[in-house]
Amino acid sequence: MSRFVPCSLPALAAGAVLAFAAPAHAQTATASILDVPPPDASMADIERFCINITDAARERRYALQKAELEALREEIEMKIAILEDKRAALKNWVELREEYASQASDDLVEVYSKMRPDAAAQRMEKLPGELSAALLSKLNPRMAGTILNEMSAERAALVTVIMSAAADKDQGAENQEAVQ
Repeated sequence: MSRFVPCSLPALAAGAVLAFAAPAHAQTATASILDVPPPDASMADIERFCINITDAARERRYALQKAELEALREEIEMKIAILEDKRAALKNWVELREEYASQASDDLVEVYSKMRPDAAAQRMEKLPGELSAALLSKLNPRMAGTILNEMSAERAALVTVIMSAAADKDQGAENQEAVQ
């Protein structure tokens, strides 16, 4: 039965260096260094060592966890900053879009106000009901009435219900259900 004899790391390193660097007769001296048994360590010494390094090991582990959490926190803060930048850019884009839509809507109302009522009615028949209602509500009442008069009865009723719903949101849902 072979017996494993533990030895220290410096002794192993010294033995390895001597084994490769020294001539063949020095190898016998290296073997004698490795054959020296380590000093006797009782179980009490080993337990005392383990107890002594427990707090240090725990503190080191906590320090590593804290460093990892700090790195994660910095990464999260960086991602939040990126998201805030994107949110601000999106908000700016939405404001520009709404401004353009409002401008286009005003321009479109002006175009329809200059059209003949029968031509405007014919084109509004092909538009979505909500858009037709929005356009008519921005026109002067006399022009809007003339255009509604030129539309088909069914389409004029739908547009009127939508305009009514926009004016009175509480009754709008009931009016739309009645038409459909």
